[in-house]
Amino acid sequence: MFKEMVLYHAILIYLTIGVLILGLLIPFLSRTQERVIKRMRIYMFFIHSFFTMVAFSGLVAFVFAKMSFDITILIMILVYIIISILESIKYLKILKYQDISQTRATAIVYTIINILLMVTLIIWEIKEHTHEVSII
Repeated sequence: MFKEMVLYHAILIYLTIGVLILGLLIPFLSRTQERVIKRMRIYMFFIHSFFTMVAFSGLVAFVFAKMSFDITILIMILVYIIISILESIKYLKILKYQDISQTRATAIVYTIINILLMVTLIIWEIKEHTHEVSII
């Protein structure tokens, strides 16, 4: 049962990375700043819902397995908070810009930072628990 929970958690993490990549494409699919802002507003709901699903599935697995609160769990919580803050900052910066090129640059920088944070955490977890976590 715990392995299934970890599998669902891993699937949600990979889907979240996919949604981040789709969010990276939003400024490139629109020609005007107004359309980018409208699409980014919709994207923000999706990405924060995926972040929440990942956090909730991790919390359920943590409670179900009766794991002890250690540095790994603390780092996961911190990464969750950092990624949420970075996505919010990205959206607020995009709202201030009038030029589409600044919007694209901001989207690229913040999304790549978020993806790198998630991928680094995944690689670290796989290295730490090679026998427990499998790559899909």
